[in-house]
Amino acid sequence: MIIVDKLIGQAATLFEQGDPDSAWTLCVEAAELDPENDNVWYLKGAIASAQGRMPDAARAYQKSVKLASDSIRNIEAYASVLSDLDQFERASRQYDRLLKLFPERADWWAILSGLELRSGDYGVAEAAARKSIALDDTIPEPLINLALVYQEKADLDTASAFCRQAIECDCGFPEAHFTLGVINLTRGWHEEAIACFERVLEILPEDPEALINIGNVYRERMEISAAGAYYQRAAERSPDLAAAHSNLGIVLKDQGKMDAALAAFKRSLELDPDNHLARSNLLFCLCFKVDEDLGVVFEEHVEFDRRHAAPLMPDMPSYDIEVGRERPLRIGLLSPDLRIHPGGHFYLPIVEGLVRKGYEVICYYNFHAMDGWTEKFRSAATQFHQVHQWSDGRLADTIRADGIDILFEGAGHMSGNRLLAVARKPAPVQVGTALYPNTTGLAAIDFRLLDQRVALPEAELYHSEKIIRLPETHFCYRPLDVDVAPANRTPAWENGYITFGSFNNAIKLNDLTVEVWAGVLREVPNSRLVLKWLEFDRPEAAVIVDRFAAHGIDCNRIIRFGRTPDPYTSYRELDICLDPIMASGGTTTCDALWMGVPVVTYAGGTQFGRTGLMHLSNIGLPQLVATDSDAFVKIAANLARDLDGLEDIRHDLRGRMSRSPIMDEDRYIAFLDAELRRIWEDWCERQVRQPADPPR
Repeated sequence: MIIVDKLIGQAATLFEQGDPDSAWTLCVEAAELDPENDNVWYLKGAIASAQGRMPDAARAYQKSVKLASDSIRNIEAYASVLSDLDQFERASRQYDRLLKLFPERADWWAILSGLELRSGDYGVAEAAARKSIALDDTIPEPLINLALVYQEKADLDTASAFCRQAIECDCGFPEAHFTLGVINLTRGWHEEAIACFERVLEILPEDPEALINIGNVYRERMEISAAGAYYQRAAERSPDLAAAHSNLGIVLKDQGKMDAALAAFKRSLELDPDNHLARSNLLFCLCFKVDEDLGVVFEEHVEFDRRHAAPLMPDMPSYDIEVGRERPLRIGLLSPDLRIHPGGHFYLPIVEGLVRKGYEVICYYNFHAMDGWTEKFRSAATQFHQVHQWSDGRLADTIRADGIDILFEGAGHMSGNRLLAVARKPAPVQVGTALYPNTTGLAAIDFRLLDQRVALPEAELYHSEKIIRLPETHFCYRPLDVDVAPANRTPAWENGYITFGSFNNAIKLNDLTVEVWAGVLREVPNSRLVLKWLEFDRPEAAVIVDRFAAHGIDCNRIIRFGRTPDPYTSYRELDICLDPIMASGGTTTCDALWMGVPVVTYAGGTQFGRTGLMHLSNIGLPQLVATDSDAFVKIAANLARDLDGLEDIRHDLRGRMSRSPIMDEDRYIAFLDAELRRIWEDWCERQVRQPADPPR
């Protein structure tokens, strides 16, 4: 119809002139006159797309394709909008149609490869990419798609080679430099990674993703301030980019800036409510907020499950394993900490001890770097998988295929967690460990290991997991292979003053802790307080000194150190360690006691605030446990005033540690073995009473 063609022409002109609303009105009129005209629907799709109304655009383009099924223009536009809507499978089907018409189009094969990558079908993605390259080996996109396929396979050499080949095709192709940078970062090649991301910035100045990844390099190198500067640039460049705020929050957390970190994570979640990592970091920070209602914190953890984890859990999980009470069990340990790390101290005795007991232990290590401690895990375990490059689905499928009976989840909501793999219930019994200071909130995790002193009777009210209360300690401590002996005498004899100290995470230095510690310093004139944490030696960390100054403590009495080569030597300079209030030390307390330095602790009302109680009770020093702030100050001050008594306590602290349940690995494993057998037998009994579907 001539009048319809005229309306379409007028609408197209108005659209080009920047008047989409008037153009849309004319299109609606044209569609009423001739609803079978594909040009009308195509133009409606273009207008809706330009206005950001992607669902409307998709419906319009879909209509145009139905009316002209061989129109390349219509199909391409429809496929593009479907991709924008993250409907990758539907977009792929449209490119399948195009390629049946024109199978020689290398660019379409490349696009199809990218769509299949995003939908998770790596096999089809690889085949499509190779088809594209066979038709035209000068296009960089399919080469990058192959790099991503081989990155998923953890074949980083091949992935890197494809990136370099893409750069040879087009040295100004930013995705090639970016992908190579990510691969280099994964390998721990920091300088090479930075060079790649800086090349991206040359091509795309202030590209937020490149800025974020340079920040990631510095954060991995523990150069926290430098990382924060790049994250801040990314957030300023793209204020609506959720990842920029989330990563900035991580840096603020590491710097102990609790309120600012929480604000950053909340902003990230406002922008992207499905960002599970931002939510995990938010939950981790909430654990350190001493004035937060426990019920609120619990509900926030449960919300993580509702939003992110529960949808992944199968309704009726089945397992191809033998339901047998007496057979040897296969234990899985999933953790990013199988290295020189606080978690490494506690997990290695478990792995070695369970293997001695006849268990098969399979380690799933979710971190890229490996050290001498990692090799200990690799040697001790029945099997060892490095899984940081694996998708959650692949990880869950592997755990299931390995026939794991009981899976230990070892990170909670801390960095490097794989909770979305655990949410898929890959093992019939799943157990959370005590390193994370709270419940995970996940229905997929059945139990949580705690100590009977740590887990108060009301703890069940704030846990989604059933609590296993071990009788003495919920973990064993094994010191690193570093030959550093405790100081022969307490340093105060030579210094003429008492040196207090704490080497705890900055996030634990809450306002109550600063207030109580300041009280200790006032009660012990001329004493010093040594603080050691990441970048505490940098000028910007002087804010912690200001916080003590607000309580009347001279700045010269606060001594700050950053990271040191080994965790032990600095303890030789301390007389007494002070535990953070309501956020007890774990590894740091064990390290101090191992180095002959007594620790004054505060027994709070949560698990997180009672770890020190567990340690000191186990070594026979309950007199160093305070139940309120005044008692804490009194205990620390009295200990400082009695150097002879302090010397007596320090004299055999390492011996006390060695003889205590904290380091009695055989005793700990015996208790753990009994509990593992009990919960396994309970599971087997439930299968007998209520038979599950046959194994798939």
